[in-house]
Amino acid sequence: MVGIVFATHREAAPFLMDSAATRLADDAVTLFRPGEAAAIDAIVAISGMGKVAAAMAAMHLVLKWEVAALVNIGLCGWLGDPSACGVGDILRIHHAVEGDCDRFGAGEAALACDLEWFPELEAARLVTCDRPVFDTAWRKALAALGELADMEGAAVARVATRYGVPCAMLKGISDTADEHGRRDVARHIDQIATTLAKILMRALRSLD
Repeated sequence: MVGIVFATHREAAPFLMDSAATRLADDAVTLFRPGEAAAIDAIVAISGMGKVAAAMAAMHLVLKWEVAALVNIGLCGWLGDPSACGVGDILRIHHAVEGDCDRFGAGEAALACDLEWFPELEAARLVTCDRPVFDTAWRKALAALGELADMEGAAVARVATRYGVPCAMLKGISDTADEHGRRDVARHIDQIATTLAKILMRALRSLD
């Protein structure tokens, strides 16, 4: 069984609808299970935003539900060259790192992600921070670490690494991580979530 972590219900909604998912009785994390007609073996956690929430959801999927793999899905901001990618593009992640973690002057090491998932997509580096990146100066600083920014991915990757579970990530660019980011996220979230759902559904159905 694959454990899927979304930060928010709005990001997950198209996938939950397409898979005819129903909510499970679990007090620790908000969980959904796709309907039998979807023909996929997965469980979905709506973690809430931020690294701590994402890590707790991922641990719950690994320790209680014993998932064989973790997949983190959601929106991200673009940190790279605006001419290279833009809003609406979908990428897979090959490495994720915490961008706001300082260990006595040294940052955390980047964590590798499973590249067997979503092979048709271009791969990028993900930088995870506890608060959204909607600031041009901070955006420029984080761009040295990766091309994409989110609030959950590296935390899910850290849990997966700790417990020896494969971890894949699929991210849709909703904004360019600048002062207009909040407006852009609100404008594009539903369209991007719909595209993410279609790609995820196709990948899950292709599993042996």
